Amino acid sequence: MTIAHTEELEGALQWKPFGLIGDVAYAPVRLDGRNLFSIAAERKNEKNDRWGLGTLEIRRNRIENRLNSQVQYLIENRVDSRSLQVFTTQLNKQMAVQVALNGETTKPIITVTALDAEIYGLTESEVAQEYAEQIRQALLQAIEERKPDVWRTQIQSAGIVGAIAILSIALLFWWQQRIGKVRRRLRQEFNNYQELLIEQQTAVGMNGELSPDASEQQQHLLALKRRIDRKTWQKRILQLLLLGVGVIGLAWILQRFPQTRLLGVLLFRQPIGLLLIGLTIAIVINWSHLLIDWLLTKWVGTEERLPIAQIERRRRRLLTLSPAWKSITTMLLVGVGLILAYTLFSLSTGLTLFTEIGVLGLAASLALQSSIKDALTGWMLLAKDAFTVGDSITIKDATGIVEDMGLFLTQIRSSPGELITIRNGEINQIINSSKDWSRMDFTVLVDYDSDIKKAMTLMKEVFKTMQTDPVWGVQLLGEPDILGMEKFDQHGILLRIRTQTQPGQQFSVTREFRLRLNQAFKEAGIKLPIPQQEVRYREP
Repeated sequence: MTIAHTEELEGALQWKPFGLIGDVAYAPVRLDGRNLFSIAAERKNEKNDRWGLGTLEIRRNRIENRLNSQVQYLIENRVDSRSLQVFTTQLNKQMAVQVALNGETTKPIITVTALDAEIYGLTESEVAQEYAEQIRQALLQAIEERKPDVWRTQIQSAGIVGAIAILSIALLFWWQQRIGKVRRRLRQEFNNYQELLIEQQTAVGMNGELSPDASEQQQHLLALKRRIDRKTWQKRILQLLLLGVGVIGLAWILQRFPQTRLLGVLLFRQPIGLLLIGLTIAIVINWSHLLIDWLLTKWVGTEERLPIAQIERRRRRLLTLSPAWKSITTMLLVGVGLILAYTLFSLSTGLTLFTEIGVLGLAASLALQSSIKDALTGWMLLAKDAFTVGDSITIKDATGIVEDMGLFLTQIRSSPGELITIRNGEINQIINSSKDWSRMDFTVLVDYDSDIKKAMTLMKEVFKTMQTDPVWGVQLLGEPDILGMEKFDQHGILLRIRTQTQPGQQFSVTREFRLRLNQAFKEAGIKLPIPQQEVRYREP
């Protein structure tokens, strides 16, 4: 037997279980929150009934009201449960179920229809017998649950569970607050370190000095970021646990009593399912972040296997790759959670579900074209290592140090301290002045009366002294390229020298070289040209 379901119909039935067999809709009859049996009715398209379920809803409410009235009568008159009889009879050529008390029969509780028998695949007589048995057991159970001693037992158990739930909530709340304080402290420390490191990196790219412990600060910054991520997800998991304990405890207490059992059952359905899905997704996301950090740490490598320069570059890239990978895995896992939540609320399965998801995906892609372009461009920039946090770059008319790089946006800090935000989809050309290596390109004007060969020799000697210096020698890569006389200027002769330096060190190396060369020129008598101007006066 094939039964079809739709989410819209379920909403029409106020989120109660339902089903469809062709044009026949069926729904359960409940007593004290328990499903007894299902009844059916034909759907009728009426003006004020969009889904044609009004007949079914009216019939179900009538039967439930009769059952509740019967329970109320039994309790108020203290009827002996042994005198309760539920039997089937035939009324107007239809099978009906009636209740007899002390030999007196009541109005029929339910009249069995051909549609009722159709959904079960039985005869009307067989269905009536099943209905009668279910009603008898439900009435006896309702009487038993309303006895004073049973009430006292249920109240005691509800009080114990409530106290345990409140204590658990208090402990989880305290734990969450404690983690929140630690996270705020780590966040403040991270911001302080990040500001210090960005200032140093800005100085490197904007004619500043590089701190000797910049590498250690980058590693410490990464370690702080990992701890903040762990504390963030721990806090989220605790929030879900706190909510879950509260809802589960409340649902369990509500189900102890017949008057509130239906509400407790409803709380145990979608809300608990959503909490479990959210908790599972949060734990998986936390584990995936730890795995990403571990894999990237392995990728950075050690000094025994890779050059120090390559390791330093990978450490800087790690500060960019780690948040990007975590964002991607988080979005994917959240998407999985949304699909699971959808299937929890909807009974759609198989091809129908994936067809609906495909339609939604197509609509989302059309609406978010620019964001998708930004994400794809950001992913390509990350994969190709076009730049990373701390690099000195130029994008269009903006020049500065990369302060943050994500899948959608890139932020750079200019020399005046302005924070420039650029969408990745708008980046079509990048000038990176600090990747792999940089170049010192130095020119100087000397007077025409100076010894040019001696000046070029001094330039080479000054460079050699810097190579032997323990501080500056590590910043220089290879031998200098002395280009010699670049051109004749109106003020003097232009000499030029260039060499490769460590990434981003060209400015500080140039400054030191200029200082030392100036001193060497003074000692050797090499003069720099002084601009001169001849003024002629013509008599009138």
